[in-house]
Amino acid sequence: MKRYITIILALALGLVSCKPVAEPNFNGIWLWSKFMNEVNLDTLASKDIKNIILHEVAFERHGVDSTLAFIKEAQSKDMKVHIWFQCFYKDGKWINPVDDSLNRYKQEYFDEVIERAVKYVGYGVDGIHLDYIRFGGTAHKHNPSEEITATGCVTEFCRQINAATKAANPDIVLSAALMPEPDSEYYYGQDPAQMGQYLDILMPMIYFHCDSYRKGGAPWAKMVADHFATKGAPAKVWAGLTTYEDTDSTLVVPMSAEKIFRDCRMFADSTKAEGVVLFRYGLGDIPDLHGLWK
Repeated sequence: MKRYITIILALALGLVSCKPVAEPNFNGIWLWSKFMNEVNLDTLASKDIKNIILHEVAFERHGVDSTLAFIKEAQSKDMKVHIWFQCFYKDGKWINPVDDSLNRYKQEYFDEVIERAVKYVGYGVDGIHLDYIRFGGTAHKHNPSEEITATGCVTEFCRQINAATKAANPDIVLSAALMPEPDSEYYYGQDPAQMGQYLDILMPMIYFHCDSYRKGGAPWAKMVADHFATKGAPAKVWAGLTTYEDTDSTLVVPMSAEKIFRDCRMFADSTKAEGVVLFRYGLGDIPDLHGLWK
C-alpha cells in the first residue's frame, strides 16, 4: 500500500511540475469602441499589455457577434477583456442615484445598470469595469439623512453589483475608475476603504500630465497611488495613466513610448500600485512593458 501511495504522489507531483505557470499580468489599456476593429491584438500582447478595457458601446457599434468574436480572439491570445461602462452617467448627463425627497437610493436605477453587467458576464467576459461610479462633484449635496448618504449610495451599488456578478461568475474581475483626490468622499461619494471591500481593483485616474493635476507632478502622483493602495485594501490598485499631455482644454499632445514607460516604471518601482492602465489606445506610442513588475 505504501508503495502505491508513493507512486501516486510521484505522478501527481510530476503532473504539477509539468504544468506551465502563467505569470500574472497587471498591464492594461482603455479601448474606445471605435478602435475595436483597428487594434492589433498581437502587437498589444507582444508589449505585455494583456488587459483590454473595452467600452460597451462596441456591442452597439459593431454588433454583438463581432464584439464577442473580438473578445474570444483576445482571450485566445491569453488576454483578458473587461467591459467598461458608465454607472451614474447617461446620455451626456449625470444621474443622481439618491432620491433626496424620499430619503432612499434609486433601486430601480441600480437594477437597470446591474442587469447590463450581468448580461456581459453571461457573454463570457473576464471583467466588469465601472466608470462614473460617482457624483459629479456634488456628493455633499445628497445626504438626506444619516442612513442615506452619497458615499453610502456608491458603496451600496458596489455591494449589489458584486453580489449579482459574482453569483453569475465567481471569477469575474470587478474594477472601477476613481477620481484621484484623497478627499473624494466629499465631492464624489467614493470611499476607497468601503469600495475596496466589494471591488477587486481600484484604478485611480492619476493623470498628472493633464492641466488639472500638473501642479502636483510626480510627488503628488506617487502619493495618490499609495493613498488608494493603503486605504482601498483588500482591493488592488492599478494606476490609471495618460498616454498624452494636455496644457489646456484644446491641446492634446501624444506621448512617446519612452516617456510612457518612464511613468509606468515610476509607479512599479516607487509606489504600492500593482498594475498600470493606459488611457487610452489611439493616443501616444504604446511601450513594451515586459518585466515591469519583476
